[in-house]
Amino acid sequence: MKSNFLIVCSLLLVQFSFAQQVEREVYHIPGHENVENGIGYSHAIKVGKTLFIAGTVDGQHDDMENQIKTIYKYVEDTLEHYGASSADIVKENIYTTDLEEFKKNMGLRKSFYDEGKFPTSTWVQVERLFIPKLKVEIELIAVVE
Repeated sequence: MKSNFLIVCSLLLVQFSFAQQVEREVYHIPGHENVENGIGYSHAIKVGKTLFIAGTVDGQHDDMENQIKTIYKYVEDTLEHYGASSADIVKENIYTTDLEEFKKNMGLRKSFYDEGKFPTSTWVQVERLFIPKLKVEIELIAVVE
């Protein structure tokens, strides 16, 4: 019994030591560093082979179509920074103030994913997003080399 306890403790110590050695690589959308720092978040963080991309928005446009286009452009640029593509995305969460309007723009989303390699996905309609004029926010997880 005592040896099992020591084995479990040793494994936990090794796992904890490994976790401490994994570096976090942070990426900010170029030109948005002040916004990200002002609010208090990072656009993307890579830990090991996992890339976490924060809920991405477009505060420049008022319409859903252009917000979606801009969001996927930011995501594409982020993935390219890590030598990845949309095929590396494994999870997508979409938050929108109007699911029916988002569905009308489904073609934009589908065209972003190479050869129909879609990730797991969750879509949620919300009352509002961080900035009142925002209509959609998309967060992603990708596995990259």
